[in-house]
Amino acid sequence: MSGFFGADTEHLRAQAESCRLSAGTLNDLIGSTSALVASVQWIGPDADAFRQRWVSEVRERLSERADELRNRSEELRAHADEQDAASGGDGGGATTPPFGTPLPFPFPFPFPGGSGPGGSGPGGSAEPPYFYGDEGYGTGNAAGDSRPVGEHDAGGSHWDGREIDEDFGYLDVYANTRASAGTSTTVDAYGNTTHTAGARAGAEIGIDEQLNLPFGASIGADGRVGAEAYAEAGVTYGDGFSAGASAGAGVYGDMSATLTGPFGSSDTIGVSGYAGAEAHANAYSHATRNDEGNINGWSAGFDAGAFAGAKGDVDFSSTSPGGWMTASGSFGGQAGASIGGGAGAVVSTDAVGVSLGGDIAAGLGLQGDLAVSISPNNIVESFTPGDYNLDDAISDASGVFDSATSAAGDALSSINPFD
Repeated sequence: MSGFFGADTEHLRAQAESCRLSAGTLNDLIGSTSALVASVQWIGPDADAFRQRWVSEVRERLSERADELRNRSEELRAHADEQDAASGGDGGGATTPPFGTPLPFPFPFPFPGGSGPGGSGPGGSAEPPYFYGDEGYGTGNAAGDSRPVGEHDAGGSHWDGREIDEDFGYLDVYANTRASAGTSTTVDAYGNTTHTAGARAGAEIGIDEQLNLPFGASIGADGRVGAEAYAEAGVTYGDGFSAGASAGAGVYGDMSATLTGPFGSSDTIGVSGYAGAEAHANAYSHATRNDEGNINGWSAGFDAGAFAGAKGDVDFSSTSPGGWMTASGSFGGQAGASIGGGAGAVVSTDAVGVSLGGDIAAGLGLQGDLAVSISPNNIVESFTPGDYNLDDAISDASGVFDSATSAAGDALSSINPFD
């Protein structure tokens, strides 16, 4: 918009989302550290003083920082809404390219550590890359997806804050409502541009709880019920591309339990149900990024399908000690009609894996969806000092190569008569 002065509302909302996610990460860190402090077999005056300081000083200050991040997120989102209102609803942001050439469509496979659809993306202080098709895409996510599908956006998270949050664990009851319509353009921290168009609305209520056990172990459980309707399409380009379209309406419910053991191992089992109709078609092919935000591999896949009726599934996933390997799958039954399938793969320093689902999995003799991956970084970290992994090795090798190239260039320059 020529001659406009003001904040870029999409960047404000992106920063608001980053603050919200960081607050959640900090709360999770507080919970896991509290469990570790409580489980250490250490007695005596020093141990008592250490635990008392953690409870009365450190944990309290960290909780305050988490609250400040959450408040800042709400403030930034409010400022963005005010800016949009003052700008006549055009967002006041920088000019962005139109949708452009249609691209194929993304699928959320549960690969850990990668930035691909459904993956956890990079952690640390960096904001994960966003590709259309990541968490919040498709059935069961309309109420909880904080990224709007259009410029008209309402609702949000309710009952924020845990009702119980102690050393022994926590209990959190929550509710989400969301309605969004129109078109939207966002840009993540790595320059990946996402265009979306459509409408969606949903409401959900749920519970999340965890009991901390000795030696860093824990038992967690969660459940939710909700209803939604949506019809939307989107495309992301930057580190590659992803694009998708989906429509559906129905009610859903699920519950799961997770046992987390020492050394990063975990086992999860859950059940889910859905009644309604939905259709989707999507694909992706793009780079993945590590914790520092550096590109460390590639992820690609596709999926298409349609369903009408009612169905129930049993889902499971398992992570080995040290996070070396993860496996997940699902199987169940249905009353209705369905068609579709999908497949995907990722190769990066964080994950090397494959995923098969739907009719493609059935055609290979599998009785349900399946995803398996190993983590090269976690394997290397288990046998090297500190947190040294493949990313560090590649970085060191690159540094040595650059130094050697520079030294060779200097040597040639010193004997080159034309310099």
